[in-house]
Order: sequence, then structure tokens, then C-alpha cells
Amino acid sequence: MTGTALVAVLTGCTVSASANRTVSPPGFERAVADALEREVGQRPLVDCGTDPIDLVEGNTVHCEIGAEGDTTVYDSTVEVGDVDGTDYSVHVQVDEQPKS
Repeated sequence: MTGTALVAVLTGCTVSASANRTVSPPGFERAVADALEREVGQRPLVDCGTDPIDLVEGNTVHCEIGAEGDTTVYDSTVEVGDVDGTDYSVHVQVDEQPKS
């Protein structure tokens, strides 16, 4: 995998105890996987942890990216953007080198 920048829009968020809307990790992971699949033509495995993700413009989340049947894992930085209610976009940058 190489460094990639992508955008995807998703809905289905919740409002947390904080003032920010949040999205569940599985929902966020789907947005990241959808964006990467459109870019590279293959659906990756994505793990963004277990905590809800704040839908705040510029919020960054580190997710692990892999492929079915391959133990190689890449780190990625996903930036939340274009937040409008429950809609948002993701900008994904995948590291060029796998995690050690």
C-alpha cells in the first residue's frame, strides 16, 4: 500500500455526553474502508479502536489498515472534515511502510 488521500461521506452518528456528535468505531471504519476501496479497488480491513470518534473538523484518528489473509498492518492517519450535522468526510493517509 502507498500513501493515499481519500474522501467519503457517511451518516448515522450519535450525540455523546460531550457537545460533539460522535460516530461508533464500526461506522467510522466503514467510511475509511469505503474510501480506500474506491481508491485502490480492494476493500481493506480497518481497525480504529474502541472509543467513539468525535465529529469535529480536523479531528485525527489513527487506524490500522490490513488486507484479508495478510498479517501486514499499516498505520494510517484519518482526518475528519466537512462536518455538517451527521454528515462528514474522511481524508485517509496510509503510511508507506508497514508497522513493525
